[in-house]
Amino acid sequence: MYYSLYKDIKELIAEKFGILLDPETGIVSDASNSRLKDIQWFNNQYEGVIHTSPVVLVEFAALDITAETKQTNSCQINIRLHVVSETRDESDGDMRDGDVLWHEKLARDVLDAVNGYRLDFEEGETRPLKPVSWEHYHKYNGWMVTLVGLKTKG
Repeated sequence: MYYSLYKDIKELIAEKFGILLDPETGIVSDASNSRLKDIQWFNNQYEGVIHTSPVVLVEFAALDITAETKQTNSCQINIRLHVVSETRDESDGDMRDGDVLWHEKLARDVLDAVNGYRLDFEEGETRPLKPVSWEHYHKYNGWMVTLVGLKTKG
């Protein structure tokens, strides 16, 4: 159920940022002309190694499927986009304003790439994606991270 959602989100972001995806694997094949270098499934990369940045990690919450009629189900879909970039501390651990502004602009552009779009889901489309939350961490496990919460219904 998640794959079509992920694929649509990845394609929307890739198109906005001029990233080329390999048509067979879906993996980023060329991001040399982009501020964003990769788009991946979220797999708790903060506990391991993040190999490239800036990167968007796409996380899905559990799907809450509710019967509306005997033939129809409804599904609340919650998505969180992790916009991750490297941090460069000043001597006292403070972040430079320019770095924060650059990262926030990147996160806003990621949101703009998906905001209001309908995604393929099961045998139809979702309602338009809507932002529901925005969290920012200047230094989360060595990375600057903005979490963009989205929701839709399928």
